[in-house]
Amino acid sequence: MNVNQLRAFVSIVERGTFSAAARAMGVSQPAVSLQIQALEEFIGVDLLDRRTKRVQLTEAGKLFYPTALQIISQVDNVQHQLEELGESVKGRLSVGGSTIPGAYVMPKLLGRFKKEYPGVSVALKIGDTSEIAEQVISGELQAGLIGAKFGAGQLNARPFLHDELVFIAPTEHELAQTRSITLADLSRVDFIMRERGSGTRQTIENYLTKHGLGIDELNIVMELGSTEAVVNAVSAGLGFSIVSRWAAERSLKLGELVTVKLPGPSIARDLYLVVSKHASTRSAQAFLSFLEALDTNEIKP
Repeated sequence: MNVNQLRAFVSIVERGTFSAAARAMGVSQPAVSLQIQALEEFIGVDLLDRRTKRVQLTEAGKLFYPTALQIISQVDNVQHQLEELGESVKGRLSVGGSTIPGAYVMPKLLGRFKKEYPGVSVALKIGDTSEIAEQVISGELQAGLIGAKFGAGQLNARPFLHDELVFIAPTEHELAQTRSITLADLSRVDFIMRERGSGTRQTIENYLTKHGLGIDELNIVMELGSTEAVVNAVSAGLGFSIVSRWAAERSLKLGELVTVKLPGPSIARDLYLVVSKHASTRSAQAFLSFLEALDTNEIKP
């Protein structure tokens, strides 16, 4: 029996399915299944009832669950104490980011952080805003960068960066030669949109509403599941879109895309740094101190 098997067991109990536990732990579902199989073989009894859609605890599992939590807590506490004894900052840092900051901002921040603190092992989780915020609240993640306010009263949160959304066009299209686009043009072009529920889509809808234009008035030819897919589709000449400048940065520098000014003020939103209220590790404190001292102008796209 090892602590990773216990973490897998607890994660399944908390989330109800093997697949959800695997996503939270950042591993494959088969890996989680093997951990549970090994744990049950060591103990000699079934801990989980897998016959229902949502996994349930067996009687043995109900008895063992509090002990598993206690062992994990003790291991974590000892690890944190050992980290404090060292002269240099070591240990594990678990952080997260919603789609845009997780894919485009956090890697830059963590790259700089690792240069200053090479002894810290970093794990980055990417998910939607609510998922990242909930894992910071639970203490699974020590900090996160998300695109909306979440978990008032349960998180320490503050605006950290501004995210500008820009209208992007293929370089070769005639519209790319113009300096600005009108609302009438916006409603006529082939528009590529993020899927429903996306934070980027919600920001676009809010912008349109302010200008008296409904999203149903756009000529939406595609709805895609990631901002990267949207950027690639526009680069391929399949339409136009509004995306985070962070996401478009690489294609803009390569000359595959251009930005065209939208009517009115630029579309901007805050990216929020959220921090767990649980006891902070030395590595987490070092990361937060690193962010406090950072000149955010140096990491803008």
